[in-house]
Amino acid sequence: MVMMKRNTTIATLLGALIAYPEAVWAEDFAFFKLIKNGKVAAATVAKHCETPDGRVRALSTASLNLTLEKFHERVPYKDRQYTNVNFSPGEWNGQVYKAICPGLYQISVDFIATDADGATDSDVTVHIHLWRKAPLKEGQETQARPGELAGVAFKAGPAAKGAGHASAIVVLGTGDEISTHSLTAPNTKRNFERIELNIHRIQAMAEHARDYVEAEWEADRLAAEKVRFAEMPAG
Repeated sequence: MVMMKRNTTIATLLGALIAYPEAVWAEDFAFFKLIKNGKVAAATVAKHCETPDGRVRALSTASLNLTLEKFHERVPYKDRQYTNVNFSPGEWNGQVYKAICPGLYQISVDFIATDADGATDSDVTVHIHLWRKAPLKEGQETQARPGELAGVAFKAGPAAKGAGHASAIVVLGTGDEISTHSLTAPNTKRNFERIELNIHRIQAMAEHARDYVEAEWEADRLAAEKVRFAEMPAG
C-alpha cells in the first residue's frame, strides 16, 4: 500500500500500479474502504489485520545500482516492490514503511556495495531504524525520527565489493515506522549494486492496534519527509 490522503487514494494507487504492476491490485483498496469520517477505529484495524487462513503479510522491495553521498542518508527503494496483494501489512512510499497491522515483525536488509563509479571501497553501513508513533510503555517518551537503531548491516573494507546483512525482530503498533539509512566513515560516496528490504509480519498482536486517523497519518508523512538526511540517534 502507498502512503496517501483519502482524496488522493485512487490517483496514488493508480500511479503505483503503473510503477509497480506486480504489487498493486484492486484488493489494495480494502483497508481504505473501512475509513469513516476520516478514521478507522483500533478494533476495526485489528479485525482487518487478522489472517485466519494463515496467509503471510509481507513486503519485499529493492534498489539496483543506487548511489548515495550524504551522511546518514535514507535509502530509497525504486526498482522492485512486491506485496502479497491486500495482505501487505502497512503503507509504503518507497522509503518509509508505516505499519497498519500491529504485530511481531521480522525486518531484514541485504546489500552488495562496490567501488564502481568512484565509490568508496571502505566500510559501508546500513541502519534499520524504528520510529514509534506512541511509546510501548506508559511513561516513555515519543521518539524523534528516524527513531531507535534496530539493526546494523555492515560491509567491511577495504574491498572493491562486499555484502552486508542485518535482521531484527520488533513489535510494531499501528502507525510505527521502519526506514533504512546508509553511511560510511569517513562520509563518502556509496554504490549499492543491490540493496533489498524485507518486512514480514510473523504474528498478529491486536493489543498494539491503534486508531487510524487520516489527518494524523498525513502529518506523519510530511514529518517523515523532512528527515531524509537525519542526525544519527543513539542506539
